[in-house]
Amino acid sequence: MIEERETKVLNRRIYGLVREYVMRKTEIKSGGIKWDDFKDKKIKDQATGKEIIDIPSKYREAREKVCSDAFLRLRSCKSKEDFVTYFTGTLCSVPQYLPMNEYDELSVELLDGDKWMEIKSLAMLALSGLSRV
Repeated sequence: MIEERETKVLNRRIYGLVREYVMRKTEIKSGGIKWDDFKDKKIKDQATGKEIIDIPSKYREAREKVCSDAFLRLRSCKSKEDFVTYFTGTLCSVPQYLPMNEYDELSVELLDGDKWMEIKSLAMLALSGLSRV
């Protein structure tokens, strides 16, 4: 049970780091459009008749590109050193909020542990999930 709880914490931590990276980079690549600028703007989907968020195409395209580029780069990481360098140098290149206890736990898993492939897979999964808005 403890291991399952620790796994969920790691999953959420990786998702949060990746999400923050995607949101910040999308804002930059879309010319400064922020999620908060339109997240409450709703329109009716012509195909389904359901209410959906009216996402600017420039934002959607930028987000898909950010996610795709990062996903493909992560997929090409074949060694722990290559992955850790990319993860810390790119995904962590935007301001992140990481409390000290979470920093300690993640650094052990990333640098000292043998879970880098698991962290890589979680990051790729998060990028895939965040790619469509």
